[in-house]
Amino acid sequence: MLRNRISILAISLVCGMLQACGYAGIDGRQTIAGGLQSEMRDIRLLMEREVGDAAAKRPEQCRAIPLGSKACGGPQSFLVYSTAVSNERRLQELARQYAEAEEKYNRVTGAVSTCSFLMPPEVHLDHGKCKSRPHQAERR
Repeated sequence: MLRNRISILAISLVCGMLQACGYAGIDGRQTIAGGLQSEMRDIRLLMEREVGDAAAKRPEQCRAIPLGSKACGGPQSFLVYSTAVSNERRLQELARQYAEAEEKYNRVTGAVSTCSFLMPPEVHLDHGKCKSRPHQAERR
């Protein structure tokens, strides 16, 4: 009888500890995810400042850089910029940091995505500004 009570007590304690760990795990993941979202927001602002108005004088100064990371790989989008006004190395480093933060966020949250392949945009110079336009297949 005493042995059964001890077994029941032990099972109850183990179950309680597992539940507590589970809740702490969820809270911990939420805290990490929130921190990563904040980090991505800060990096994105730095990137937007670096790009500025994407002013250029020649079409070859217009470029696009992959941005972010889908859960199953590949970038979320592309950011158009001008080599005439942006520090390309700094922008590449910020894009790397952003993708790394989003990869961590995807792992922590168990994110899923479409796994579709995103083609880099066609970039062009339009009235002194670098812009993107849809691909031929997207224009139909």
